[in-house]
Amino acid sequence: MTDDDVLHARENYRPSRGPSTPAQAFAHWTARVAETPDLVVCRELAGLPDDQLQALALAYEQAPRHRRSDLFRYSFGAAAVLALAGAALAVAELTIPGPVVGRSTYFVGAGAFLGGAFIALCVGALSALRQVPTEAAYAKLGLLVGPLDPQHPWLYKAWFVVRNPAATAYRDKVVRERGPVRGLDHVLMRRIADLQDNMDLTLNARAVAATVQAAGEAPAGAVAAAPSAPPLAAVPGKVLSLGASSEAA
Repeated sequence: MTDDDVLHARENYRPSRGPSTPAQAFAHWTARVAETPDLVVCRELAGLPDDQLQALALAYEQAPRHRRSDLFRYSFGAAAVLALAGAALAVAELTIPGPVVGRSTYFVGAGAFLGGAFIALCVGALSALRQVPTEAAYAKLGLLVGPLDPQHPWLYKAWFVVRNPAATAYRDKVVRERGPVRGLDHVLMRRIADLQDNMDLTLNARAVAATVQAAGEAPAGAVAAAPSAPPLAAVPGKVLSLGASSEAA
Protein backbone atom coordinates (compact mmCIF):
# COMPACT_ATOMS: atom_id res chain seq x y z
CA MET A 1 0.00 0.00 0.00
CA THR A 2 1.45 3.31 -1.09
CA ASP A 3 1.23 6.68 0.66
CA ASP A 4 -1.42 7.81 -1.83
CA ASP A 5 -3.54 4.79 -0.95
CA VAL A 6 -3.23 5.58 2.73
CA LEU A 7 -4.23 9.20 2.21
CA HIS A 8 -7.20 8.19 0.08
CA ALA A 9 -8.34 5.66 2.68
CA ARG A 10 -7.97 8.22 5.47
CA GLU A 11 -10.10 10.76 3.60
CA ASN A 12 -12.92 8.24 3.16
CA TYR A 13 -12.70 6.81 6.67
CA ARG A 14 -15.46 8.10 8.93
CA PRO A 15 -15.53 6.18 12.23
CA SER A 16 -18.82 6.30 14.09
CA ARG A 17 -20.56 4.50 16.90
CA GLY A 18 -22.84 1.61 16.14
CA PRO A 19 -26.62 1.91 16.23
CA SER A 20 -28.03 2.05 19.74
CA THR A 21 -31.47 0.47 19.15
CA PRO A 22 -32.54 -2.58 17.10
CA ALA A 23 -34.65 -0.34 14.85
CA GLN A 24 -31.65 1.86 14.06
CA ALA A 25 -29.49 -1.23 13.53
CA PHE A 26 -32.07 -2.65 11.13
CA ALA A 27 -32.18 0.64 9.21
CA HIS A 28 -28.37 0.64 9.03
CA TRP A 29 -28.20 -2.91 7.67
CA THR A 30 -31.07 -2.20 5.27
CA ALA A 31 -29.02 0.58 3.69
CA ARG A 32 -26.05 -1.79 3.62
CA VAL A 33 -28.06 -4.49 1.82
CA ALA A 34 -29.36 -1.96 -0.72
CA GLU A 35 -25.86 -0.90 -1.81
CA THR A 36 -23.76 -4.05 -1.29
CA PRO A 37 -23.79 -7.50 -2.95
CA ASP A 38 -25.62 -10.22 -1.05
CA LEU A 39 -22.55 -12.35 -0.44
CA VAL A 40 -20.61 -9.46 1.10
CA VAL A 41 -23.49 -8.54 3.41
CA CYS A 42 -23.92 -12.16 4.49
CA ARG A 43 -20.24 -12.39 5.38
CA GLU A 44 -20.53 -9.21 7.45
CA LEU A 45 -23.70 -10.39 9.19
CA ALA A 46 -22.14 -13.76 9.90
CA GLY A 47 -19.53 -11.99 12.04
CA LEU A 48 -22.17 -10.59 14.41
CA PRO A 49 -22.99 -12.44 17.64
CA ASP A 50 -26.23 -14.35 17.83
CA ASP A 51 -27.86 -11.89 20.24
CA GLN A 52 -27.53 -9.05 17.73
CA LEU A 53 -28.89 -11.23 14.93
CA GLN A 54 -31.80 -12.23 17.14
CA ALA A 55 -32.49 -8.55 17.92
CA LEU A 56 -32.59 -7.81 14.19
CA ALA A 57 -34.95 -10.73 13.63
CA LEU A 58 -37.27 -9.49 16.39
CA ALA A 59 -37.22 -5.98 14.92
CA TYR A 60 -38.38 -7.41 11.60
CA GLU A 61 -41.13 -9.44 13.28
CA GLN A 62 -42.44 -6.31 14.98
CA ALA A 63 -42.40 -4.27 11.76
CA PRO A 64 -42.49 -6.57 8.70
CA ARG A 65 -43.22 -3.61 6.41
CA HIS A 66 -40.79 -0.78 5.78
CA ARG A 67 -41.86 2.49 7.41
CA ARG A 68 -40.77 5.60 5.59
CA SER A 69 -39.21 8.41 7.62
CA ASP A 70 -38.71 11.07 4.93
CA LEU A 71 -40.88 14.17 4.63
CA PHE A 72 -42.07 13.22 1.14
CA ARG A 73 -44.21 10.43 2.59
CA TYR A 74 -46.91 13.06 3.19
CA SER A 75 -46.97 14.12 -0.47
CA PHE A 76 -50.09 12.15 -1.40
CA GLY A 77 -52.00 13.50 1.60
CA ALA A 78 -50.95 17.05 0.77
CA ALA A 79 -51.98 16.51 -2.85
CA ALA A 80 -55.44 15.34 -1.72
CA VAL A 81 -55.91 18.39 0.53
CA LEU A 82 -54.81 20.81 -2.19
CA ALA A 83 -57.06 19.12 -4.73
CA LEU A 84 -60.06 19.43 -2.40
CA ALA A 85 -59.31 23.10 -1.81
CA GLY A 86 -59.01 23.69 -5.52
CA ALA A 87 -62.27 21.87 -6.18
CA ALA A 88 -64.03 23.96 -3.51
CA LEU A 89 -62.80 27.18 -5.09
CA ALA A 90 -63.85 25.94 -8.52
CA VAL A 91 -67.36 25.26 -7.23
CA ALA A 92 -67.40 28.72 -5.67
CA GLU A 93 -66.38 30.21 -8.99
CA LEU A 94 -69.36 28.55 -10.65
CA THR A 95 -71.92 29.43 -7.98
CA ILE A 96 -70.83 32.85 -6.68
CA PRO A 97 -70.94 35.77 -9.13
CA GLY A 98 -67.53 37.30 -9.78
CA PRO A 99 -66.28 40.55 -11.30
CA VAL A 100 -67.32 41.33 -14.83
CA VAL A 101 -63.80 42.29 -15.94
CA GLY A 102 -60.71 40.19 -15.13
CA ARG A 103 -60.24 36.92 -13.34
CA SER A 104 -61.98 36.30 -10.05
CA THR A 105 -60.13 35.35 -6.90
CA TYR A 106 -61.86 31.97 -6.82
CA PHE A 107 -60.64 31.10 -10.31
CA VAL A 108 -57.05 32.05 -9.57
CA GLY A 109 -57.08 30.24 -6.23
CA ALA A 110 -58.56 27.09 -7.78
CA GLY A 111 -55.83 27.03 -10.42
CA ALA A 112 -53.09 27.57 -7.83
CA PHE A 113 -54.37 24.83 -5.53
CA LEU A 114 -54.88 22.33 -8.36
CA GLY A 115 -51.41 23.09 -9.69
CA GLY A 116 -49.94 22.55 -6.23
CA ALA A 117 -51.85 19.25 -5.95
CA PHE A 118 -50.38 18.06 -9.25
CA ILE A 119 -46.85 18.98 -8.14
CA ALA A 120 -47.30 17.21 -4.80
CA LEU A 121 -48.64 14.14 -6.58
CA CYS A 122 -45.61 14.01 -8.88
CA VAL A 123 -43.22 14.44 -5.96
CA GLY A 124 -44.96 11.65 -4.05
CA ALA A 125 -44.82 9.30 -7.04
CA LEU A 126 -41.11 9.95 -7.61
CA SER A 127 -40.27 9.52 -3.93
CA ALA A 128 -42.24 6.25 -3.85
CA LEU A 129 -40.27 4.93 -6.82
CA ARG A 130 -37.03 5.84 -5.07
CA GLN A 131 -38.12 3.82 -2.05
CA VAL A 132 -38.60 0.59 -4.03
CA PRO A 133 -34.95 -0.60 -3.63
CA THR A 134 -35.06 0.25 0.08
CA GLU A 135 -38.26 -1.73 0.59
CA ALA A 136 -36.77 -4.70 -1.27
CA ALA A 137 -33.60 -4.51 0.84
CA TYR A 138 -35.74 -4.31 4.01
CA ALA A 139 -37.55 -7.53 3.13
CA LYS A 140 -34.32 -9.26 2.07
CA LEU A 141 -32.65 -8.37 5.37
CA GLY A 142 -35.58 -9.91 7.21
CA LEU A 143 -34.99 -13.17 5.34
CA LEU A 144 -31.25 -13.06 6.00
CA VAL A 145 -31.44 -12.58 9.77
CA GLY A 146 -34.46 -14.84 10.29
CA PRO A 147 -33.81 -18.39 11.60
CA LEU A 148 -34.51 -21.29 9.27
CA ASP A 149 -37.71 -22.37 11.00
CA PRO A 150 -40.75 -24.05 9.37
CA GLN A 151 -42.06 -20.63 8.26
CA HIS A 152 -38.90 -19.56 6.44
CA PRO A 153 -39.20 -19.75 2.62
CA TRP A 154 -35.58 -20.90 2.25
CA LEU A 155 -35.92 -23.92 4.56
CA TYR A 156 -36.13 -26.64 1.89
CA LYS A 157 -33.50 -24.94 -0.25
CA ALA A 158 -31.13 -25.05 2.71
CA TRP A 159 -32.02 -28.70 3.28
CA PHE A 160 -30.87 -29.57 -0.24
CA VAL A 161 -27.70 -27.50 0.15
CA VAL A 162 -26.76 -29.21 3.43
CA ARG A 163 -26.30 -32.47 1.52
CA ASN A 164 -22.97 -31.10 0.37
CA PRO A 165 -20.16 -32.14 2.81
CA ALA A 166 -18.54 -28.70 2.79
CA ALA A 167 -21.89 -27.02 3.51
CA THR A 168 -22.55 -29.54 6.29
CA ALA A 169 -19.20 -28.69 7.89
CA TYR A 170 -20.06 -24.99 7.81
CA ARG A 171 -23.50 -25.69 9.29
CA ASP A 172 -21.99 -27.70 12.14
CA LYS A 173 -19.50 -24.92 12.90
CA VAL A 174 -22.26 -22.30 13.00
CA VAL A 175 -24.45 -24.37 15.32
CA ARG A 176 -21.50 -25.13 17.57
CA GLU A 177 -19.98 -21.64 17.78
CA ARG A 178 -22.77 -19.11 17.17
CA GLY A 179 -26.28 -20.51 17.37
CA PRO A 180 -29.23 -21.31 15.08
CA VAL A 181 -28.76 -21.46 11.33
CA ARG A 182 -30.25 -18.38 9.65
CA GLY A 183 -31.02 -17.22 6.14
CA LEU A 184 -27.61 -15.64 5.71
CA ASP A 185 -26.04 -19.03 6.44
CA HIS A 186 -28.10 -20.53 3.63
CA VAL A 187 -26.61 -18.00 1.20
CA LEU A 188 -23.09 -18.77 2.40
CA MET A 189 -23.67 -22.54 2.36
CA ARG A 190 -24.98 -22.33 -1.19
CA ARG A 191 -21.85 -20.44 -2.21
CA ILE A 192 -19.63 -22.97 -0.45
CA ALA A 193 -21.46 -25.85 -2.15
CA ASP A 194 -21.06 -24.20 -5.56
CA LEU A 195 -17.34 -23.72 -5.00
CA GLN A 196 -16.97 -27.32 -3.84
CA ASP A 197 -18.83 -28.60 -6.91
CA ASN A 198 -16.67 -26.49 -9.20
CA MET A 199 -13.54 -27.86 -7.53
CA ASP A 200 -14.78 -31.41 -7.97
CA LEU A 201 -15.52 -30.76 -11.63
CA THR A 202 -12.05 -29.27 -12.09
CA LEU A 203 -10.38 -32.26 -10.48
CA ASN A 204 -12.46 -34.67 -12.53
CA ALA A 205 -11.64 -32.76 -15.71
CA ARG A 206 -7.93 -32.99 -14.93
CA ALA A 207 -8.19 -36.72 -14.31
CA VAL A 208 -10.15 -37.28 -17.52
CA ALA A 209 -7.69 -35.16 -19.51
CA ALA A 210 -4.74 -37.11 -18.08
CA THR A 211 -6.44 -40.39 -19.01
CA VAL A 212 -7.22 -39.23 -22.53
CA GLN A 213 -3.68 -37.99 -23.12
CA ALA A 214 -2.06 -41.16 -21.74
CA ALA A 215 -0.71 -43.47 -24.46
CA GLY A 216 -1.22 -47.24 -24.38
CA GLU A 217 -3.44 -47.25 -21.30
CA ALA A 218 -7.10 -48.12 -21.15
CA PRO A 219 -9.30 -45.82 -19.05
CA ALA A 220 -10.00 -47.14 -15.57
CA GLY A 221 -13.38 -48.78 -15.28
CA ALA A 222 -13.89 -48.94 -19.00
CA VAL A 223 -16.66 -51.29 -20.04
CA ALA A 224 -16.10 -53.61 -22.97
CA ALA A 225 -18.01 -52.47 -25.99
CA ALA A 226 -21.00 -54.60 -26.83
CA PRO A 227 -21.02 -56.28 -30.25
CA SER A 228 -22.55 -53.93 -32.73
CA ALA A 229 -25.64 -54.91 -34.66
CA PRO A 230 -25.07 -56.07 -38.23
CA PRO A 231 -25.64 -53.45 -40.91
CA LEU A 232 -28.84 -53.43 -42.85
CA ALA A 233 -27.09 -54.70 -45.96
CA ALA A 234 -26.02 -57.86 -44.11
CA VAL A 235 -29.59 -58.91 -43.29
CA PRO A 236 -31.02 -60.39 -46.48
CA GLY A 237 -34.70 -60.52 -47.06
CA LYS A 238 -35.57 -58.02 -44.29
CA VAL A 239 -37.25 -54.66 -44.66
CA LEU A 240 -36.86 -52.04 -41.94
CA SER A 241 -40.15 -50.75 -40.51
CA LEU A 242 -41.25 -48.56 -37.56
CA GLY A 243 -41.43 -51.20 -34.87
CA ALA A 244 -40.95 -54.57 -36.52
CA SER A 245 -39.27 -56.10 -39.53
CA SER A 246 -41.18 -57.89 -42.24
CA GLU A 247 -40.22 -60.25 -44.98
CA ALA A 248 -39.39 -58.67 -48.31
CA ALA A 249 -42.05 -59.17 -50.88
